[in-house]
Amino acid sequence: MYLALQIYKWRAVLPPPFNTMVGAGLGVWKLMRGVRQLELHRLILALIIFCLLSMAFLAYYVSNSPKIKEAPPLPFSDCGGGGGISPGVSTGDAGGGPGIQRAPLFLPQREGRLRQVKAVDISRTDAVVLVFVESIYSQLGQEIVAILESSRFHYRTEIAPGKGDMPTLTEHNRGRYTLIIYENVLKYVNLDAWNRDLLDKYCAEYGVGVIGFFKANENSLLSAQLKGFPLFLHSHMGLRDYRINPNAPLLFITKPNQVEQGPLPGDDWTIFQSNHSTYEPVLLASTMSSEALAHFGPGPLRALHATVVQDLGLHDGIQRVLFGNNLNYWLHKLVFVDSIAYLTGKRLCLSLDRHMLVDVDDIFVGKEGTRMKVSDVEALLNTQNKLRALVPNFTFNLGFSGKFYHTGTDVEDRGDDMLLQHRMDFWWFPHMWSHMQPHLFHNVSVLAEQMRLNKIFAQEHGIPTDMGYAVAPHHSGVYPVHSQLYEAWKSVWSIKVTSTEEYPHLRPARYRRGFIHNGIQVKPVLHPEETLVLSHLTVRFIGSNMRGCMIPSYLSPHSGGH
Repeated sequence: MYLALQIYKWRAVLPPPFNTMVGAGLGVWKLMRGVRQLELHRLILALIIFCLLSMAFLAYYVSNSPKIKEAPPLPFSDCGGGGGISPGVSTGDAGGGPGIQRAPLFLPQREGRLRQVKAVDISRTDAVVLVFVESIYSQLGQEIVAILESSRFHYRTEIAPGKGDMPTLTEHNRGRYTLIIYENVLKYVNLDAWNRDLLDKYCAEYGVGVIGFFKANENSLLSAQLKGFPLFLHSHMGLRDYRINPNAPLLFITKPNQVEQGPLPGDDWTIFQSNHSTYEPVLLASTMSSEALAHFGPGPLRALHATVVQDLGLHDGIQRVLFGNNLNYWLHKLVFVDSIAYLTGKRLCLSLDRHMLVDVDDIFVGKEGTRMKVSDVEALLNTQNKLRALVPNFTFNLGFSGKFYHTGTDVEDRGDDMLLQHRMDFWWFPHMWSHMQPHLFHNVSVLAEQMRLNKIFAQEHGIPTDMGYAVAPHHSGVYPVHSQLYEAWKSVWSIKVTSTEEYPHLRPARYRRGFIHNGIQVKPVLHPEETLVLSHLTVRFIGSNMRGCMIPSYLSPHSGGH
């Protein structure tokens, strides 16, 4: 008891800081003792939960970093600069002096201006496109990538940096990219000074061009000047009557011979205006109403305004193409491909030659009320004749199943007869006698007998079937390979070429390829809505310079196995 009393007295006379340290030490000792007493499985469970939460946070941060790391950008400098100046009025540094900005109509003496543009030196860069996207899930970014992949152009995607590091642009005194594409041009003009200077110096030294898109949203200013450029933008416009400037230097596939009459879809279009001679309009349209641009000053009621402009590089030595919308409109896809070709000196370019084969399956097949009538056959012939004016020797290729001949109504049976009356006006290919899927036949002789019935029908009705081409119903048995189908085709029809949409996968369509099996070439099938730039080849062939050649696909000079 005496000893305990002495200890108590000793602790009582200790200074307060020392008492605090002793208390903290006791707290740590108790905590460590509690941790040691935890069961092992509880500790492991806690660690697993912590790791999962960390991974979820990291995934969210990476996928949303462009939007989280920086506030919504202020893309434009105000045109008016404050005070009472109206939007769309220059403050004096836009290359044309003070006053109202005129619409950039067809600028004269283009040849003289083009002579000042530095030629593209394609030998100093790799044939790779650098694409800056908003995120890996953005719609426009995916459309850009889809067109590059469909065109077989090599590319690399990066999340557009705000304040982060720019990817390495050179390696061993050689440029790594021959073209820069920005899904959002605001990310380009709002780069920090270091990255912007780095990118501009690279583009100027290696002759690399830039393509940018601006899609107005609810936060976009109605009228503003593009930061750092003598170019004014007016957003949220409703436009109509689209046309192509025939003097635009970049035109290659796109053909400026007609006006696309009528209103353009949406009211979120952006038009460009500038007095600087470096800007050449590519696509132009009229406003929906005269009041839409009343603040521009007096002018024609249907003045033309540029929605896509080409920067010839006279301002800073860098050539660019700017789009006032996305790629949803079909004409923008053509101009986008032309822009890639022009800015890369035709290094990344699509040929003007096309070898097409348009198949029409299931002739004579169908329930009553859904089959072809005389009027349908006449429409098919009229369409073929119209397309022949654009594509020499254009001919529809009809796939027939003879078992269903004359199995419709009297009106539909007359349609069958009219098809046979004009049989020499079309090409024909066998499509199985009863439209059965070949992979259901495991016996080669039974499958061959079905084909012989179709061949006898063709011979009895004078249908020419010497093309060496066939298509299986639903492309069944072509891939995955059903070997009995290939053997029967060769023995009955002497088939050399077929097609499928299944190799190596059905989706996405641009990844489809061809192959050769048992001496038969298998061509990839693309439906009209799946061919991106070429989806309007037949229905809008008049809008391009592409030269079509209607021949069997296996006679194409480029008909390889892949």
